[in-house]
Amino acid sequence: MSTHLSCLLLLIGCLSQLSAMAGAMLCPRDNERPEIQVHFFEAAQVRVLEADSRKTVARFDSREAGSRTWQAPEGARGCYAIELELAAAPGKEVLCLTNDEAIGFARDAQSELLALIRYRDARLDTRGTPCGILPEQRGATAAHKSSPAAANGDATPAFAWPPPRPSTRRTLVRHLLTGSAATPTLEFVSGRLQAALEANGYVEYSYYSVPGGFALATRLERIHPDGRSMAEPKRWQVAHEPLTRFDLSEYLRALFDAERGHFRVIVFIVTPAPLVTGAEPPSAATALVWPREGVPVLPDAMGPIAYGDRYQTHALIYEFETLGAGQPAEFKASSSLTGDAHLRRAKILGALEQ
Repeated sequence: MSTHLSCLLLLIGCLSQLSAMAGAMLCPRDNERPEIQVHFFEAAQVRVLEADSRKTVARFDSREAGSRTWQAPEGARGCYAIELELAAAPGKEVLCLTNDEAIGFARDAQSELLALIRYRDARLDTRGTPCGILPEQRGATAAHKSSPAAANGDATPAFAWPPPRPSTRRTLVRHLLTGSAATPTLEFVSGRLQAALEANGYVEYSYYSVPGGFALATRLERIHPDGRSMAEPKRWQVAHEPLTRFDLSEYLRALFDAERGHFRVIVFIVTPAPLVTGAEPPSAATALVWPREGVPVLPDAMGPIAYGDRYQTHALIYEFETLGAGQPAEFKASSSLTGDAHLRRAKILGALEQ
């Protein structure tokens, strides 16, 4: 074999190895600690490695329960490689796609995503073969479909992720959800929330899956401007006369013709994942079906999951206002009340504090 041929083969081998290792790198931005959130759509494994040492610092498997978030340790200065391996085809090269918020992996540019990794407090660095462009809509659609329940074959609908922008929000203090429980679970937290809701007339609600946990959405209710719930039956009455059955078109027509008033939906998000809400608010039509399109009880698969130290419970308040007959219900981009005031005047906080 000639010297030139040997060198050529060696070069091809090195380029092949580089291509196999090519992919997205995340580096600290402004001395922040990079943080990621992993969504799976097929059986696969995602590894986070120190870029220089190739040491694995985090591993996520679609077939295993547990948190799918990771944050770099304090003082970290180096970059991290994000790699994916398919369970059905270990070692098979896949395509990486990136944008300013997420990294996606797919078999090719046209196929469905295999996994989506959302990141924050990091800048993207592509080494070796550049990643393709991940359209924002493609990433958002994929994230909407992903959930721990879906990965385990459960039929629990996924709540929009990231959630739509609320009118206001409040993160609940941990002890309000855990009480005196030494090792609280998602089932325990769910029970606390349900008890607080039902004690104050919220008897219609639905569960959805979110990364690592669940969302619990209440029914649209009519409220006073100061956040207190209206007295029954007007509290749940959208039209002048109660509707005899749920029909979205009838409800929207009733809201369009309703007298001036304020309406509210509360969505509790229980998750270990960083919660950054989306830029767009929900429509009244979307909020109307939240308490009906989920499942009525916490799925069995979620119940035993430990409510660990990384878990938080957020209350997202979505407020709508009708300006009079013939005017559509409009989302209030900024509530005149704080999230705390909404929960306290709905008497939910008081029930949790007992």
